[in-house]
Amino acid sequence: MVARADTAVFAVDSAVSSCRAVLLVIGAATVLRIALASVGGLGFDESYMAANARIFALSYVDATPLHVWLVGLVSRLFDSHNPVLLRLPFIALFAASSWLMYRLTTKLFGSRAGLWAVVSFNLAPVFTLAHASWILPDGPLIFFSLATANIVTGIVLTDLPPRRATLLWIAAGICAGLAMISKYHGAFLFLAILTFLITVPEQRRWLAMPGPWLGAFAAFIIFLPVLVWNLQHGLVGATFQADRLSGSSGLTLRFLPQSLGGQIAYLTPWAFVILVYGLGRAFWRGPSSPREWLLALLAIGPIAVFTGAALFAPGLPHWEMPGWLFAFPLLGAVCVELTDRWPRFMRGGTTLWAGVLVSMLVILTIQLGTGAIGRAAPGLFSPPDPTLDLIDWTELGPPMRDRGLIDDKTPAVAALYWMEAGKANFAIGRDVPVLCLCADPQQFKYLTPIAQFIGKDLILVGTRDILNNNNRMPNTAARFQRIEPLPPVVLHRDSGQPAFEVWMFRGVGFKG
Repeated sequence: MVARADTAVFAVDSAVSSCRAVLLVIGAATVLRIALASVGGLGFDESYMAANARIFALSYVDATPLHVWLVGLVSRLFDSHNPVLLRLPFIALFAASSWLMYRLTTKLFGSRAGLWAVVSFNLAPVFTLAHASWILPDGPLIFFSLATANIVTGIVLTDLPPRRATLLWIAAGICAGLAMISKYHGAFLFLAILTFLITVPEQRRWLAMPGPWLGAFAAFIIFLPVLVWNLQHGLVGATFQADRLSGSSGLTLRFLPQSLGGQIAYLTPWAFVILVYGLGRAFWRGPSSPREWLLALLAIGPIAVFTGAALFAPGLPHWEMPGWLFAFPLLGAVCVELTDRWPRFMRGGTTLWAGVLVSMLVILTIQLGTGAIGRAAPGLFSPPDPTLDLIDWTELGPPMRDRGLIDDKTPAVAALYWMEAGKANFAIGRDVPVLCLCADPQQFKYLTPIAQFIGKDLILVGTRDILNNNNRMPNTAARFQRIEPLPPVVLHRDSGQPAFEVWMFRGVGFKG
């Protein structure tokens, strides 16, 4: 009895210690992200989404709407487009996601595994940098995906009264629906949970009960605005996503190394090896180990589909990340085993991992604010310098006003690429319409009817790389009576150091 009591006390102390450590990690990481958010401005995707948020829509061409709605709500509540303020909800969501990661892993594998999962989650560059604070759909997706998984594990791995189980299934459906309107990746949650219920014999009883089906119906109702918007716009959102996965050259191995290399870089080699091992072990054990099997099913969908798509078409490594999200609890369980065997190795490896990440953040922050690293080591950031993406184009506004460039005859600004149109729209588009004169205008196709500017003059803006790329300027010139060059505008870093020029032209007599 004494031995059992001592063991119980030790387990409680271990859980309390892990919980405190997790809260410390979450608090420190959140403070760091708020500080980083105050350096520089919004990236290309962020500027585009923040500008789209000024006009409410049920959905958008290239994304489901929840993150855009969230930015629109914050900007209206505070009457501000300050980048730090707009990013705060996403920082808060990731802090909450880290706690959900801890709760999920602790329920399945214990508090020590939960601590390892949270630490690793916050040391993976793609999660701790982009998905933890930037205005992207991944932040809400991660939160509601983890919320769904927490609720479902609470249902299928415990013995609950039928009424409570039904209510929890509906709650899981609501969270999964919110994941769906965060990003289309949310659909993988339904496939994984259904497969789990079918393949684990003792879970098949749920398929004859109303709970899962009521949850699915709740998710459908939440996703309905996206369906309605797509039907109203010729399924353009669904077509946009499908086109990204379609290849024109058939089966090829050209893009697969890029996909795999990107995933390894986004997660770091240290974490990637353990994640792959944990996921592989879960599949090897299969339905006989329901805890691991559920996580494996939740993880494999996005990983398999988008890595497989790289056999036919180029892709982006972050497409697989919502799958790797659910491999972190498996990583936590493996790390506990490795720590018990080789504690010094695990502590040393994790310390090195954290040191590399912090060093990378310091270098990027210095470069973003001052450009000093690029001047001292020109080959490190040039070309291209990724920190230039985080410089806002707000300095465009004063020269336009001072020079009187916008008037009744010249009522709008235009860019030749949707990313730069997003930058310009966020910087000056509240009072001045911004158009995208390009083959793929994305949401700009619906923001402002372009036909109303036929016969008018437009101010064309863009960087040298974009304007000189793919014969854009000659093609654009054919859409005007003539093109007149204007003095460029120099954009600066936070330190006042010049960063790059935005070229400007007057397009006279837009032909449409």
